[in-house]
Formats: sequence, C-alpha cells, structure tokens
Amino acid sequence: MKIFKLTFLACVLVMASSVSFADGSMAKLEKSVVELNLPNGMKWLLLNRGATPVFAGAVQVKVGGVDEEVGKTGLAHMLEHMAFKGTKDISSDDLWNAFMTNGAEGLNAFTTKDVTAYHAKMPSSKMELWLYLNSEMIKHSVMRDFFKERDVVTEELMNSVENNPNGRMFHQLFATAFTKSPYRWDIIGEKADVMSLQPEYLEAFKKKYYVPERMVGVLVGGFDIAKAKVLIGKYFGDIPAKKSAAEKFPKEPEQSGTRRDFATFNASPVLMMAYHKPTLPSHDDYTFDLINYVLCEGENSRLRSELVFNKKLVRAVECGNGMPGARLDNLFIIVAEPIKGHSYEDVEAAIDAELGKLKNGDVDEKEMARARNNVAKDMVFEMSSNEEIAMSLAYYQSIAGDWRYIMHHFNVIKKIDSKELSKVANKYFTDNNKIVIELKK
Repeated sequence: MKIFKLTFLACVLVMASSVSFADGSMAKLEKSVVELNLPNGMKWLLLNRGATPVFAGAVQVKVGGVDEEVGKTGLAHMLEHMAFKGTKDISSDDLWNAFMTNGAEGLNAFTTKDVTAYHAKMPSSKMELWLYLNSEMIKHSVMRDFFKERDVVTEELMNSVENNPNGRMFHQLFATAFTKSPYRWDIIGEKADVMSLQPEYLEAFKKKYYVPERMVGVLVGGFDIAKAKVLIGKYFGDIPAKKSAAEKFPKEPEQSGTRRDFATFNASPVLMMAYHKPTLPSHDDYTFDLINYVLCEGENSRLRSELVFNKKLVRAVECGNGMPGARLDNLFIIVAEPIKGHSYEDVEAAIDAELGKLKNGDVDEKEMARARNNVAKDMVFEMSSNEEIAMSLAYYQSIAGDWRYIMHHFNVIKKIDSKELSKVANKYFTDNNKIVIELKK
C-alpha cells in the first residue's frame, strides 16, 4: 500500500475508539461515493460532503515513469509540464489566470512512477469552468515553449537528484535494487534522456496512454451531483474511446545476494537498507504495512526506541512500504542517520538485530493491536479534507482497480496477527534479498 511517511502523525486516541471510528468512517464513505462511467471508458467518482460550496477536483491518468522505456525516460513528467502550457486557443497565461481569478487554490499537478494527476480546489459555482479547463488540458494540450520547458525540467532534475543528497541516494538505491524493472530510473527521467526529448516523443506517448480507460476523475465537496454528471458528460464525454495499451513489464529477476553500493555527497551520513517485496493486492503487502508501524511509527516503535533512544546510534530512523510505486513489485525501505562516532556497520547490525526479533516472533498482541490501531487512525486522518479524499479515491481506483480497496485494506489489516508478521519477516528480511546504500563524502 502507499505508505511512506518521513514524519509521524502525533494524534493520541484510545485504541478501541480509534478502530471504531475508522470502521464508521470507512462504512460511511463506501455508501456515499457515486460512480459515473462515461461511454468512452472514463470513470468518475463523486462525493457530496455537505453544504459548504467548495470542491476539490482531480483528473488522474494511469501513466507514469513505469510506462516509459530505456532511452526515452522522463516522458510522463514532461507531458505533465506541457499540459499547463495551454492549448491552440488558450495561452499558458490565460489558462493559469482563468483558474486563479476564479478562486482556485492548490492548483498543481504531479507525476509518480505510476500515475499523473491534475488537481485544484475551487468554489462550487466554478465547477463547470474547472471541468472545461481540465478537459482542454487533457484533450488539446500543445507543445508550446517545449525546449524552454525542457530546460526547466532538466534544472529540476539537477536540483532534486544530482544536487540533493536524499535524491542522489534514492537514485542509487533504485538503480541498484532493480535490474530490469522500470522502477530503476528516476521519475523525472535520466538526465541524458530528458535533455534529448523531442515534441514528437511526447505526442506519441500521449496518444498511447492518455485514453479514457486510463483516466479517473474525482469531485469531492459541496455540489449538486446530478448537475455535475451532466457537465462531466459535456466536457469529458467527447474524448474518443480507445483500447488501453497492454501492460508488458519485464520481470525483475530474483536477487541472489546482498547488493551494496554508495552515493557521494558532502553531507551527514545516511544509511539506506531495502528489501524486495510484492505489491498490492498481495496479502504480504498488507502485512508490511503493519511491519512499517511496528518498526518505525511513534517513539515506542522498535527501531526508534532501540536505535535512537536506547543505543543512541542514530539521530533519526524511518521506514517506508511500497517504494517507488505500487503497480509493480516494490521495496520496503529503512533509512537511518548515524550519529558521529558510530559506523554504518554498527547501525546495520543493530537494524538486523531488530529484524531478527520480528523473525523470532517477538511481537505480542498488545503491540500488534497498537500497530493496527495506528494504521486505522492514520488512514482516517489522512482523508480528513476534500482534497485528501479526492486524491485517495483517484489513486486506489487507478492502482488497485477499485477505490473500495481503502475499505478492504482496513478489514484485512484487522485480522493479521503476530504469527503472520513473523512469517513475512522470515520470508523477505534475508541477506539474499537485501540492498544497502551508504552516503559517502
């Protein structure tokens, strides 16, 4: 599941009330979402959340870095940039001003390894304008100022990867962990590929992947659903139906030994450890969500308690399940920042010892209940606003094939016990499945 947080949401709730609240919230959500399937294959999810006349809207396309090929990486991210350059009838300035002068907030877009999304909040009275502008961005974007924008993207790549210690480490981690999977290159793309992108590459990529079957639209807020359905059909119903391209990804070979590498940057030490694991809907992926909480979430979590407070080996340690994406098998990652005087070997050995405890079944029901409770709590509180709900619905509809995966996930998590956690830990936390990256000056 999509869980990778570098900060802990500090929200104290008693265990029983948190789980009960999550149960009620998820049940209410499931009953309230209205589905609209357009004849061309595009799906919309509509959720009325009361009388406040504002809404959050998102259009998400199931296309990202995973859909690119060697030598032409960076296409999905570059295409996202070009969507804001306007159409043949709308300049980029006019497009932006039309949003902003009509009350748009949080106007933005993003590309991941799995999806591309365009989103904003606006007054409900401007919903038709939002639908019109977004449909134009999807249907009629042009390659205006292409080479200038390519330079902008190249600079973004430099700042986020080459000139950033975290970016450089993740770059090295994924390049070391994956040998065949398209998860091995950065979301923005490889530098040489980005610098050689051409308009015709983007046009072909868009024609192949920006098809209704791969699109999900979401509206969440205070609005009239019947009216919204009519407007959606008006602006998105004329996109021609087209069969989505078949997904044929190379199978990542099973790893046969620990892989070690390093990234170079003049910064404080950082250690990254990662393990290959399956993505959703594998049952083991659910268990890794709980492992994430047992190891790293909260001051009482295993790695924080032992490495930060007891042994004082590191200043911080974080975990993440499901990197760098969820459409293909991915990684469980542990990131630690050693304190001066402690070596990478010391930190790695301490982490290995804690993972060994999980393998040996050293997790009681009280700790498992706390982890399940925290998963439930964070799922609810991370979907407390219109925009958070909109993005979650769009994401799980695209990745899991059904937005109801949110509810299904919660129900499965509640049934996982410590024996299953130990079984999964023994299966994946092995030396043959391990990747280690060190940051060196």
